[in-house]
Amino acid sequence: MTLLQHFVLFVSSILFATSELVIDVQPNVISAEITAQLVINCSINNNEVQHLDVIRSLTLSRYNETLKEFFDLITLEAKTLNLSQLVQLHHAQISFGNLYISLTLHNPTQFDAKVYRCKAEGDKTNAANSSIVAKKEVEYRTNTTALIEEIRRLKVVEKNDQCTLEKKELTASHQKTKLHFVGSSKIIKELIEPLTLTCSLQNQDHNSTVQFMYILHEPNDVIATINKYQPVVRTKQESNFNMAKGELSDIKLQASYIEVSWSYIKLSESGKYFCGAHVIGPDGKSERLNEVLEIIVSNPTFDDLVKVIPKLLRQADKEKEKILENKLNIYHIKEDINSKQQNIISIKDGLDTNRQNINIIKDNLEISRQNIKNITDDLNANKQNIASHNDELNTLRESVNSLETQLANFSTALRQIKEDIENGPPISCRQINSFQARVIVKLISGLKVMCDTKTDGGGWIILQRRINGKVDFYRDWKEYRDGFGDYNIGEFYLGNENIFSLTSTEQYDLRIDLEFNNTKYFVQYENFKVSSESEKYKLQTGKYSGNAGDSLSYHNYMYFSTFDRDSDNYGPTHCAEYCSGAWWYKDCHYSNLNGQWGRTSDLQGMSWYYLTGHYNSVTFSEMKIREREKNYFH
Repeated sequence: MTLLQHFVLFVSSILFATSELVIDVQPNVISAEITAQLVINCSINNNEVQHLDVIRSLTLSRYNETLKEFFDLITLEAKTLNLSQLVQLHHAQISFGNLYISLTLHNPTQFDAKVYRCKAEGDKTNAANSSIVAKKEVEYRTNTTALIEEIRRLKVVEKNDQCTLEKKELTASHQKTKLHFVGSSKIIKELIEPLTLTCSLQNQDHNSTVQFMYILHEPNDVIATINKYQPVVRTKQESNFNMAKGELSDIKLQASYIEVSWSYIKLSESGKYFCGAHVIGPDGKSERLNEVLEIIVSNPTFDDLVKVIPKLLRQADKEKEKILENKLNIYHIKEDINSKQQNIISIKDGLDTNRQNINIIKDNLEISRQNIKNITDDLNANKQNIASHNDELNTLRESVNSLETQLANFSTALRQIKEDIENGPPISCRQINSFQARVIVKLISGLKVMCDTKTDGGGWIILQRRINGKVDFYRDWKEYRDGFGDYNIGEFYLGNENIFSLTSTEQYDLRIDLEFNNTKYFVQYENFKVSSESEKYKLQTGKYSGNAGDSLSYHNYMYFSTFDRDSDNYGPTHCAEYCSGAWWYKDCHYSNLNGQWGRTSDLQGMSWYYLTGHYNSVTFSEMKIREREKNYFH
């Protein structure tokens, strides 16, 4: 790869510093055979964007032609600099910092030729949740066309770079910034002498900022780079490469620098080394500085080898000391092993003692068996005593007969009470018989409910019903506690406090009827219960049955959440707010029947995961409970 190609690739992340959102791609035409890497930079210059007062996040997305929408790849939180990679990218590098994201795709293919979008989200003074976007397209061309475009592009860049270098001497900012590139020596003896290269930039204007520095070797690619607010990135992994360090300073009299060093140099590492720096001046313009340094690696002479022998002997002495130290460590390890072997012997002795104790226990068991035999003999003797007590039992039977007479009178009174109850308000929907499938009744407790009289024998109290989307279910904690909706419209939620009151006195089964793609489904759970408000209406369910898939057990023992009361387990996200619903959220959900009606994306719909997945909605939902069968009167 030529120096010019390296220069274009490594400076593409430094954009013109106007106050705007910028997306840049290098190159914008790719080919699988000739394009080594594709770099996409998404950034905000001067840390501000017109039309946004507060910037909350920066997101890089890629357009999907099949689905006709953008899919997010990377999101950066502006306040915390927390980076989230939303899609697995192969052969890619990601770098980021204060309001910028840089994505490098190595050996890009035709799949990577897409429209890329950079989106900044934040708040305005008079409105919240505002955003702006910038887009760039990457084209894919066949080998011949792409090669011609690449040659033309590099010629233009080379010409511009030459013009820029000629004009630098005339600019005021160049007079205030000077790039120094030095080596510990320009002529190095192969395999004997070390080498250190230091590239530094003394910034005389505190309003200028250094954004990027790098050192590269023309035949062997980039050695090290450093971005603003990021550590040095080294690409050399050879054994003779010692280290790479650096710092980009904002202080006026403190130099920015990048430094690399080798313990010894090989002939292949001779040649031209380039240092580059990218500075944004006080006028907001980007300035590119570079220096070149040629390092000559020569074969050592016999005298050179003789001179290095004392150094090698000193190194050999140090190695001997290390060997002696290692031998001492090995001796201590052996001592430790011997100690552990003694511990093992002690453990074996303990096992032998335990075996003896087991034999003693066996003897005690035999004695216990004999004692049991003696007890059996005593029981036989007691049988005779039992016979004498039978006479006393006969007397007790007469007393029992008298009690049965009293019980019969009591049963008559209970039947009378039952008749009184049947003629009054019902205790539950199990007592409702009607030719209508859904009827509204007032229970003896005073609670007004809708009963399902037909499904699976009827007797169901309906807790939640959604059929047409006319009632908004995105409500706060108080409304979900007390209930809302309209029985006449057919959409309602009975209220968590009412559900708690019902399930705290009896054992109930929960049934959920669903409809998806014009097909009806159901699920049923045993021992359904909701705890009190002080326990955040915690959900409890038992055994599952049905044909819609078990999408509720995931939420078992979770607390109820609304947009104004976050009780989920998902630390970074408020699930009720993110999913536009109210539910027993965990991280966040496998079911969301109180979500947005008809929504088919973003986890916000009325989803039942094993039926709809996360991005579709059912068209009918009815949650209902029925107390487990029992007889109120005998």
